Amino acid sequence: MNVSVYKDFGFPNRTLMAIAGTSVDTCQDCDNSGTNENSCNNNLLVSDMLTSGYQTGQDVQPPYKTNDNFDQGKCGFGGSTDTENGFRTAKGGINKDRLDSKYSPHHHLHYKAFYAARRATEQFLVDQDIGIINDMKADTFVQIFGLGKRYQASFGFVIDDTGSMGDEIEEVRKACIDIITNVFGTPNAPSNYILVTFNDPVKHMHRLTTSNGLEMISALGNLTVEGGDDCPEYAMSGLEKAIELCQEQSTIFFYTDAPAKDEAERDTVMNAAEEKQIDLQLFVQNETCGPLRKRRATKRTKRDVESHVYSQVAEGTGGAIYRFNTSLLGELMIQISEELFPSATAIVDTFELKDGETNPISFPVDSMLNNVKITVIGATSAADVNIESPLGSIMTAVTTSVYFESPDKVVVTVLNPTPAQTSVDFHYLITEEAEDGYFYRISGKPIEGKQYRIYLTVYDLPVGMDASGVRLETNGSPTNNLDISEVAGDFGTTYFVSTTLSYDLYKISMYGTDNSGNTWMRTSPYLITPTTVRLKVISTPDLYMNTVSTVSYTVENKGFESETFVVEVTDDRGLLTGQTSFTQLITSNGSTEIICQLQGSSLYNTVTYTITVRKLGSVNILMEESQTIYISQEFPPSCSVQTLVEICDDLGNTSCSEVTWNGKAAISFTTELSSIAGSKGLIFDTSSEYSSPININVRSRLLSVLLPDSKINPSDVFGDLKCDVSNKPPIATTLQQPLDIEDLDLE
Repeated sequence: MNVSVYKDFGFPNRTLMAIAGTSVDTCQDCDNSGTNENSCNNNLLVSDMLTSGYQTGQDVQPPYKTNDNFDQGKCGFGGSTDTENGFRTAKGGINKDRLDSKYSPHHHLHYKAFYAARRATEQFLVDQDIGIINDMKADTFVQIFGLGKRYQASFGFVIDDTGSMGDEIEEVRKACIDIITNVFGTPNAPSNYILVTFNDPVKHMHRLTTSNGLEMISALGNLTVEGGDDCPEYAMSGLEKAIELCQEQSTIFFYTDAPAKDEAERDTVMNAAEEKQIDLQLFVQNETCGPLRKRRATKRTKRDVESHVYSQVAEGTGGAIYRFNTSLLGELMIQISEELFPSATAIVDTFELKDGETNPISFPVDSMLNNVKITVIGATSAADVNIESPLGSIMTAVTTSVYFESPDKVVVTVLNPTPAQTSVDFHYLITEEAEDGYFYRISGKPIEGKQYRIYLTVYDLPVGMDASGVRLETNGSPTNNLDISEVAGDFGTTYFVSTTLSYDLYKISMYGTDNSGNTWMRTSPYLITPTTVRLKVISTPDLYMNTVSTVSYTVENKGFESETFVVEVTDDRGLLTGQTSFTQLITSNGSTEIICQLQGSSLYNTVTYTITVRKLGSVNILMEESQTIYISQEFPPSCSVQTLVEICDDLGNTSCSEVTWNGKAAISFTTELSSIAGSKGLIFDTSSEYSSPININVRSRLLSVLLPDSKINPSDVFGDLKCDVSNKPPIATTLQQPLDIEDLDLE
């Protein structure tokens, strides 16, 4: 293995070294069982050309051997999971995924491969010559990789203040309390807040610009709603004014339940946002011109156009558009704002006080904290909250200050006399054991009653301090304190703990002791929420413009009783077609398949769809998964079988293996066709490999048709397409007429 990074690989317009041809053997046989740990150390036969390892189950299979050197062939993936290893490849392989010789024949190169891959990732991202950061705006780079903003910028709000928006404005105000108090006193707090409203006939109104987040909360609370009889509003005007008022590289949250009356100003808004590098986050009600407006409106103007206008603004500026229900708006806002304006604070603990309870609540404070923020939900004023020192005395205004108070929330800060210390925090990852004995990160939520291994990485832990345990806490059950084991890690200190998750909600904390012998503790803001539903993706095919692709999932009920579930699919571009809501009774340990379709569009480069599962009659989401699909602006290759003739005397299946069958297919394409391959045993001739369409004559022994399927695999530069030339069920008697194309399975 060459441990250096091949800088030309993966970049356009670069001349690569030669690729090993189909007849070139690249590996010699070695021990695939892992018993002889060093057997595969030098099994590569080539060093000056590109090759890879073929793995069982992949679409692309190695070519059949054309020489008599039966102790060598194409390289395999190798290891215990490569079940057909040695059948069409050399025995053994070259995978370096693990340190275990039974899984990875090149286990001895694991760390070299790891560090080479890391260097290649750094090169791809930030290399001064070829890194993608050179070709995109820094702000876009930050958003894609979820990096926290470190520069001072504005946080703008543009709100439709017509009569139907009252509930939405209240949700925005509530969410702002959390957003603003979370970033208070951190480097990620915005430099100022801006509030602009719009409706019709008032195009826009600049309500407030302030550096005081509390004034922003107050201004939102004082908003009044009016008008809205004719549905469309001056949305573009409101956006344009907010962009004018914001500093460069700022973020604007926009809210409406109506189409844009001034959609002609779309390009003006997009150009202004691009010039100042403004990040636009557009929140649009699921039902624009909702029930209230439907009763008032005399007509519904340009409703079909509105989704395109808002989506085009988001797409054209690198922003995002979110379709929401009012009840979920606040939660959605907080989730997005945490990514844009991370709080940079660590949670020490959370707890619940019952009505009438008088016992004080204690929590550990260590020397690594600059200051402590205490948020009490349910308190009516600061007079309801007393902060006591470890000696039991009430702390005075010299060391505490009231940051915010409302009828349902009080936020008090306590200055720490030991400044300039780092803040310890941790991140956790839930994994489960696979059949091969290794642990992999779970997709979605954990399943109730199953055992998992939780990995925890602690950051900024000073020398001499330790982490000693994990606390899992759930309502109505005793707190579970678990011992942890340390493992090697490259970033921070990593620990793990194995446990069964049996309840519907867990709060997870880590604790240890500091240099003074005091207990430190950090609590994750992300709860563990086991569920009884599992989502498994079956297919997410490539999506091309003006074509329809199918997305399919399996929904499994892992509970002990039969349940009726509601599965809903939404997307951010309005490209879903056909059925998007499914109500299904699923028995215990049973499953059902959900199929939906996406229509590719030339208007967008990507589409993000979200699938949610809940019980019938409940609003609580049991499982949610989102996927983003790239929409290719090229036309996919198309493959059609023109004829398929199978000739066999009535001699039974065995004798049919001596008879050939033949067929014809045509492949049409608009891009560059990179290769044509066929299933095992197929022989085919092509009219051309360069111009479209390509006509293919296919022939093989009839026994090949008795295999599960026979396919031609044409591949263009963007992907591949399988042309199915099998006939099911297999034919064993004379059949000399062409088959209709309807009899074939075409993908």
